[in-house]
Amino acid sequence: MTDKKIFIFKTSGSTGEPKVIKKSYECVLKEVQDLAKIFNFSTDTIFVSTVNPDYMYGTTFAVMLPMVLGCSVDDERVFYPEDIKDYENYVFVSTPSFLEKLAKYNFKFKNKPKMIFSAGAPLSNELFEYLEGISDSVTEIYGSTEAGIIAYRQSAKDNLHFFENVLYNDGKIKSPYFDEDELELSDELEFFENGFRVKGRKDRIVKIQEKRISLNEIEKILNSDEFIEKSYCLKMDDKLCAAAVLNRKGREFLEKNGKLELVKSLKIYMKNNMSGVDVRCKRWRFLYDLPVNERGKTNLARIKEIFNTNVTYPYVIDFNIEGDNAIFDLVFPKNSNFFEGHFPQIPILPGVVQLFFVKEFVKDVFHLEFVPQKVKKIKFSSIIKPNVKVRLTLCKNDKSVEYKFTKDEVVFSSGTFVL
Repeated sequence: MTDKKIFIFKTSGSTGEPKVIKKSYECVLKEVQDLAKIFNFSTDTIFVSTVNPDYMYGTTFAVMLPMVLGCSVDDERVFYPEDIKDYENYVFVSTPSFLEKLAKYNFKFKNKPKMIFSAGAPLSNELFEYLEGISDSVTEIYGSTEAGIIAYRQSAKDNLHFFENVLYNDGKIKSPYFDEDELELSDELEFFENGFRVKGRKDRIVKIQEKRISLNEIEKILNSDEFIEKSYCLKMDDKLCAAAVLNRKGREFLEKNGKLELVKSLKIYMKNNMSGVDVRCKRWRFLYDLPVNERGKTNLARIKEIFNTNVTYPYVIDFNIEGDNAIFDLVFPKNSNFFEGHFPQIPILPGVVQLFFVKEFVKDVFHLEFVPQKVKKIKFSSIIKPNVKVRLTLCKNDKSVEYKFTKDEVVFSSGTFVL
């Protein structure tokens, strides 16, 4: 905040370059005061957050709301579920990407939070129901950096409802939570008798092969396939590209049949479910999870970086991530481009490729904005052959990440990346 009582925020940049947003202190304060009337927690409530307070959501719900209510704040931001302390009376401010991890590992709080706040992306009804089971209540916030709070819902069976002071008319909103007279929503809304849902961003309609398609609709179709947990589609070089996260059934199919058969199956499914629109996905990346930024939103820049990497990605057959430790079971398929020349008769996985993928997993698992370059204690003990399932283990410390490739008792290689 500047001397003129102006807040300066950056948008997440999840669908483009981040923008700088300036908001008056009066607008933000009015927003928080209205929230305090709705969520009137007692002064002995502690706010626990996974959200960076430098962003609008974190500032509003993890800094100013508790301040106005006279509540305490846990100054130690939560990065992993095990960081959550055993408070008796607290609320939990988080994002869908973090909350998805709780559901994936069937996490249970020792003491239920009085409320879980979520914002940044829509919660699936299944995730919402799970959160309702591990807390006293859940509130999903719909808003943006530019507009502030817009709407909310408090049940998996409910739709979104506008906050009392937010007026909507033909794609535009007015409210006391921003300085402009009105703002045009970048999202397309679908209205029902009991509220509305967000269909998706208006700017996710793209033209590919002279046909207009909705990336949201493509993702919806993909996500309904028996092998897909979630996906993110984008247009690159006039081609439809899909980054997909496989469920266990999909990973088993990939291990048994290979990428070509998996892609063939997905293409057939898409063709049969796209209502006559014949647009085919030309490029695929199968990831253990979609990369997100620290606000919990899909990191488009990172996804583009992955697609622009001209290296065949290994199959992720299984994985487990707990705090600063991660385990991946990987298969490097024989038709990978890095096996060419290493060596025709007895192909082996080059050491430089092993280091490359260690860096790739380190970057995404631990949400690093840079690629660690310095590596020490490198040891290559045995060769890794194609189509063999190997295990990559990562252990993060304050200043380094130790890694090793193993299979049963055999250690293929190991080393330490300096952060």
